[in-house]
This record gives sequence, structure tokens and C-alpha cells, in this order.
Amino acid sequence: MLIIKKKNKLIIIAAVLCSALFGILIITRITGMLQYFITPTPANDPNIKQGDKVFASNLKTSMPYDFVIVTSKYADSINMSFMPDFKAGSHYLYRLCGMPGNILEMKNGILFVNNKNFDKKLNLNNQYKISSAESDLIDQDDLNAMEKSGGVYRTSKDSALVTFDNVLLKKYASKIKLVQYLLPQSQQESFKWNYKNEAWTVDNFGPLKIPHDCFFVLGDNRHNAMDSRYFGFVKKENIKGVVLNR
Repeated sequence: MLIIKKKNKLIIIAAVLCSALFGILIITRITGMLQYFITPTPANDPNIKQGDKVFASNLKTSMPYDFVIVTSKYADSINMSFMPDFKAGSHYLYRLCGMPGNILEMKNGILFVNNKNFDKKLNLNNQYKISSAESDLIDQDDLNAMEKSGGVYRTSKDSALVTFDNVLLKKYASKIKLVQYLLPQSQQESFKWNYKNEAWTVDNFGPLKIPHDCFFVLGDNRHNAMDSRYFGFVKKENIKGVVLNR
């Protein structure tokens, strides 16, 4: 009889502890103290890949280079708010690049913040032009790994675009003639929110001063991210958390 009572007591204690833990998890989730996401896109390859699990918290102050969770009134880009699956207030995961008062310039695909090369210490995905014949020199394992982030896109019979991070760039620099590809204005819909600068592109813009209480975010997969270049500045209240495990 004593053994049964002890077992019942242990079960009750375990149930109480589980309930308390479950309650704490719900509270931290609702308040934003601890948030959990599965990354749905390759917008931040190679540093956060599609399908990666990330934890974020609104208890941490956001700083330059942090990955942050933000919301926007656009579901994807400024031109996709009328899509059938549009949801206002959708969550985004991007790198914080511009703080209030910063001066941003993108020069041929390189971001400068207050005249300093912001990208210098980052491993980013960029696109390069190569010949179709050179695309055959890329190892199959690398092609498979690149598939989700951009891979090889044949633009004609004789040429192709390849998405390389710094590691692959170094690996193939001696084998393939790589020419950085810059998106022209005619092929993208960036900066429509900034109507005074219609000539700006995703790879060449600025100088752009960040207003008070606003921030600027970019994806690490620079040609595959619908970020602030498309939906504009992020208000302070729309930064919902800082990623903890990156």
C-alpha cells in the first residue's frame, strides 16, 4: 500500500512539473521571450538554410549583423500583397544591416554602412556569370548543395548564372572565369517604396539615410531575398526578436 501511495505521489509531482513547464513555454511564446521558427526559404543561405530551426527572443537588444525576426504589411514583396495567400503581418528572418541614422550605399553588390564595407566579414551568396561549358566543371555534390539557394541557371545556350558563397568562390576561382552578376533595374521591382530614386537597383543604391526609429534588413542570399530593398524600412516595433542560435 505504501509503494502505491509513493508511486501516485511521484505521478502527481511529474504531472505538476509538466504542466508548469508547459505553462512557461506558452507564456514565453505569447510574450515573445522565446520564439521558435523553421526557416521556410533560402533567403539567408548560406548562413541559415531552408528548413533550419531558429530560436529568437525579444529580450535581446538588436544590433548590426544580428539576424532578426520582423513583421511587414507585405506577405512577400511590394508587388505580391494581392496574392491569394497574402497574410498581413507575416514574419520574416533577415540580417540587421542599417540602424537609425546610418548612411547605406550598395556599390556593385557590396554594402557600405557609414562608408565602411559591411559585407567584408560575411559569407554571402552572390550570383556570377559563367559559360555553359564551365558549368560542367562544378562538382555534382556542390550542385546538389546549391540547388535550393539558386544553383545553376542557364540564361542562354552559351552562358549561365551560378550562385556561389565565399567557400565555393574560392574553390572554383582558379577553374572558372567568374564575372559578378548585377541585377539591372528592368529585372526587379526594388525601391518602389522610395519613389524619388527610380534608378536604384538591388545591387546599386544610395546614399540612403535610415530615419529615426527605423531599421534596414537584408538577406544573405542577396539575389533571392525579398527584404528591405523591396518592402522598405522596418519600424522598431516591428522587430519581434533577435535570433539566439546564429
